[in-house]
This record gives sequence, structure tokens and C-alpha cells, in this order.
Amino acid sequence: MVIRLLAVPDFLDLTDFDEIFHAVLGWDSGIGYAFQVHGQEVNSFSRRTKSKKLRDFGLHRQEKFLYTLDAMDQWEWDLRLVNLEDGSAGDETPVCLGGRGASPPQYCGGPAGYRLMRKRQELGESMCMEAEVETVIGLLTAAHPDQPVTSFELLRTVVADGCRSLDRRLEEFGPLEPERFRLQEANARLAKLLEYRRFL
Repeated sequence: MVIRLLAVPDFLDLTDFDEIFHAVLGWDSGIGYAFQVHGQEVNSFSRRTKSKKLRDFGLHRQEKFLYTLDAMDQWEWDLRLVNLEDGSAGDETPVCLGGRGASPPQYCGGPAGYRLMRKRQELGESMCMEAEVETVIGLLTAAHPDQPVTSFELLRTVVADGCRSLDRRLEEFGPLEPERFRLQEANARLAKLLEYRRFL
């Protein structure tokens, strides 16, 4: 499970919040987002969203809502408003207060791709054993004798290509450390964003 505890001013517009969240995760800016609050969806593809601010939702303490980022991969985050506090004058800088669990690699194929990468890292070669694939193909052949042989050749190819893809991604992103979280690193990434970006 990945948890991030953020303190942000309520005057942030949704696009700014999206940028801040990406920075805390260590991700590049994404391709679209959506907030589902009080039964309504507000997304980055709508013009009226450009001026929508966090405070416009009228959220209460402990209220939860769904935040989906990166329209292609559909990363879903349950957000909860833990507390509402008056900020100090001039102290409106977003900050990460804590967290748990490593951010998944951004370009790993979304939640399903990340789960498969973790499984491949844990099981290694035993995840895609040729003997198991052939056993499944044998069962499918017996259950569907009318299917052309090429269907099963395609299945072999897809499984082999999928395993190679997982291996490439694991090599690219290094060993996954699902439990790793460093507060200083999250805030350093946020500080870097704030060097060139002001949220007013």
C-alpha cells in the first residue's frame, strides 16, 4: 500500500494539485486526471476544470474521494481530507508530512503492470515456465479441439513476449522496493518543482 500525507493550501486549483502529487511521487507530469467527489467527476479534459479549486468541493474532515491520474494507466488514489487548519500568513508552501510504501514506477503499465512486475521479481523464471504454458495449452486444445493451432501459437508468443517485457521493465527500473519511502526525497522533489513553479 502506498500512502502520502500532504499539507496543501485549499486555494490550489486541480491542475496544481496534480503537479504537486506527481512531484511527491517522483513522476513526470501526467496525461490527464479526474476527481470523483460527491458523485460528480471533474477531469482535466473539461474547460471548467481549469478554474476549479480544492476548496470548491466543500470537503469535511475525514471525507474521502477518488483521484485518478494518468488517463492512459488509470492510477487510482483514495484521497482523504485528514484535517482542515488555518494556515499561517505567508506559509502556503505544499509539503509532504509522511508516507508509507514506494511510489510505483510511472511508466510500468499502470496498476496491473506494477503487480506483474512485483510478481515477476518475486517468482523469477518460475512465473513463465514453459512447461506450465504447454500444460495450459494442452488443456485448452482438449477443451476446444475446433480451434486452429495458430490460436495456441499466438498464446505462446504473447506469454513469452509478456515475460520479456516484464524483464525489460525490471531491468530499466532496477529492483523494486515496495516498502521503501523516504520523506526527505519526497520533499526534495517537491522543492525542485517549487523552484520554478509558484502556486498562488
